[in-house]
Amino acid sequence: MPLQNKRFPALCGLALCLCLAAATGCRNSFSSGLPDHIRTVEVHIFQNKTMYDSIEAWITRDIVDRINMDPGIRVSSRNGDALITGEIISVRRSTLRETTANEPGTVQITIEAKFSFYDNKERRYIIEDATVVSSDLGISPGIYEASRGGVSEDGERGAARQLAAEIVRRTVGMW
Repeated sequence: MPLQNKRFPALCGLALCLCLAAATGCRNSFSSGLPDHIRTVEVHIFQNKTMYDSIEAWITRDIVDRINMDPGIRVSSRNGDALITGEIISVRRSTLRETTANEPGTVQITIEAKFSFYDNKERRYIIEDATVVSSDLGISPGIYEASRGGVSEDGERGAARQLAAEIVRRTVGMW
């Protein structure tokens, strides 16, 4: 019995905090954290300034999928409260390790993009023309083993996923 008495004040305090948060309309403190007037986000397909096909579609789809994971916000096909746009500036392929036959062994695909986040309700840019580079994100995205049968598309997809995650973090998740 004494152990339950010690927990009771802590549980009451937690319950009180949750009730106050709910009563003050703090819906976003448990979801995306965006301002209350942004509940839908439009995501335009990224422009592709490179010769690599499909990367713009992968990044756009990955952004949409990540936003849809947040229960407090949804993607809108048009007239969203906010808008994410962007363009793929470059795609680079770097050999990190060569095989004994001087062929590419480990290869990294690096994608560089610019993106903007526009608040349609307040008619202002929240983020304008920010640059993001997949290889700068710290966890080795876009790497594949060419010497073990890996193909360039594996690296492109990995870099695209990481780039999309960072764009969502900086826009919808930045609050």
